[in-house]
Amino acid sequence: MPPLRRNDTGRPAPNRRRQAQQAIAEAEARKRHLQQRKPRPIPPDYDEGKPTPLLLRILMILGVILLCFVLGYLGTSWVVDFLNRKLLLKPENRIESQEDLSNFEEAERTQAARNALMSGADVQQVSLNIYHVKDDTVAEVRRNFLVQTREDNMRDAVNEILSLSGVPNADRIKLLHVFRNNETAFLDMPGQFASALNAIGKQKSLLLITSIVRTMQENFPPVSEVRFLLDSKSPGSGGTVDLSSVWKLPKKS
Repeated sequence: MPPLRRNDTGRPAPNRRRQAQQAIAEAEARKRHLQQRKPRPIPPDYDEGKPTPLLLRILMILGVILLCFVLGYLGTSWVVDFLNRKLLLKPENRIESQEDLSNFEEAERTQAARNALMSGADVQQVSLNIYHVKDDTVAEVRRNFLVQTREDNMRDAVNEILSLSGVPNADRIKLLHVFRNNETAFLDMPGQFASALNAIGKQKSLLLITSIVRTMQENFPPVSEVRFLLDSKSPGSGGTVDLSSVWKLPKKS
């Protein structure tokens, strides 16, 4: 502000004095206005000083604990299942599926035969004509098996046919159960059997079925016809060959 002019008496000029007084009055008026304004209320959500309710905190803690438990359980189950599939944690002789049961029964029969041979006992064997697929035709071989129940020998014969015929994954496709009703033999195969038939094609599948039926007829009378089951259930009519049909061949003359 420029210096006030003074009159001859040494006092500021009247107009400058009035301007100064007016400026002072306006400043005091603004100050009073600001002091009279009420402070703007702070919304509850932004009140940092207010603590979280106890019930809400408990629910949050329980939610975190539950989430950690679920994630840990699912993660552990996945890891154990993965290791079981890789046979890293699977105990010996643990049966978890129909395939495990079939493999266990076959291992038991093999071990019994070995024990009998090692003991020097007079082990009785049975000689069977085994028909199998070879070079797009049905071939015949002679195989000796340990004398067991008729059903067990029928199982051994079918498994030998699958192995000699070059069926894909034959070491995993084993006959599960055998049932007989007069002249009909019911062969309970695993579900992979149908997939194997589709893989080898219709012509070879028909030769394989013919080999199985012929082996049953010649070695296990009075069996004259064969019916197939898949995982203990009646198969559908679809697929490379109709497994739902009754299979029967004319007797060799």
